[in-house]
Amino acid sequence: MAGPERYTRDAAQITLSVNGQAYVGWLQSEVSRDLESISATFSVPISLPAGFVPPIKRQDLVRVEIGSTLVCTGYVLAAQAFYNARDCGVVVMGRDRTGDLIRASAIHAGGQWRNVGLDRICRDILAPFGLELMVEADIGAPVVDFKLAHGETALDALARAAKLRGVILSRDAAGRVVLAKAGTKRFKGTIRRGWNVIEMRDIGTDEQRHSEYIVYGQSHTVASFEQARGLKARAFDTEMQRYSPLIINAQGNTTQAELQALADHTARVRRGHSMGLAYTLEGWTFEGEAWPLNERVAIYDDVAGLAGDEWLITSVRQTCSLQNGDVTELVVRPVEAYDSVPLKSKPVRRNWGNKGNTTNHDTGPSDGARS
Repeated sequence: MAGPERYTRDAAQITLSVNGQAYVGWLQSEVSRDLESISATFSVPISLPAGFVPPIKRQDLVRVEIGSTLVCTGYVLAAQAFYNARDCGVVVMGRDRTGDLIRASAIHAGGQWRNVGLDRICRDILAPFGLELMVEADIGAPVVDFKLAHGETALDALARAAKLRGVILSRDAAGRVVLAKAGTKRFKGTIRRGWNVIEMRDIGTDEQRHSEYIVYGQSHTVASFEQARGLKARAFDTEMQRYSPLIINAQGNTTQAELQALADHTARVRRGHSMGLAYTLEGWTFEGEAWPLNERVAIYDDVAGLAGDEWLITSVRQTCSLQNGDVTELVVRPVEAYDSVPLKSKPVRRNWGNKGNTTNHDTGPSDGARS
């Protein structure tokens, strides 16, 4: 696939809208978004006439746009005034509305849910923060039982709940929490060596990969105690040539199919995370649209060995500097790096007494343990 002879950089700007007033950022601006973080962050210096104090204060609601694309809706964390012999202005720093979930504790009356949908659990946790939930993936059947851990953050609780149904926890430009799958959309742009790439770095490593993944679990659905406590599944990474097994203990009552899904999932995710490319691209946008997060992008890079392969954009950082002007730093990985599999919601104890024994004694080991 042949590309244009010359890449034309869009004339995009970073714009902050605070209290009905739009401010355009200049040198040293930065907006960062990451698939593994629930909150985008930004730091944008605004040039001002000497002696002018802008009506921007901490906790103000702010919208951040790159070109015509809204990328963040959040709050001002700091408005730091500065001046020198040449310039005068204020550096506005902030983050997504969803950033409050990172450090604030999860609180809900009773702290427990039974037989409710994942969306209900998430909305109840989000309600005190005034945040909306968007569901963009199949969240499956109701969750049998979910309980908040004492003192855990709202983000930890939400992420733990999302794993029960094999979805990822993300955010959108309007400051809403999103339950989604990785890489369901494809971005219209391309990454092409010799065209819009300033720099590329390979950031992959096999440090967390293993030759074999062995998952042990328990189930009360099989005939005997020995079978129930000895369920096992295996998955292999055939690209790992040296012997390097990893044992995983599954939690709760499981089936053989669930153990195999967890083994396969672990192998895929660890392989996917072992591969990564960091690109620095010209400009902040592609044909007027800011580079997105959690979308697939076609890459044409003979040095990286990619000829139109679609990898997932997992991190986006838009910056401005004297050396390169406005650039976008992307991290891309195979989509399999963010594969997901539903997890069990609650360990269930099994009475291993003799058949017909009406006395309710729990004489066997609890689920999740392995002898």
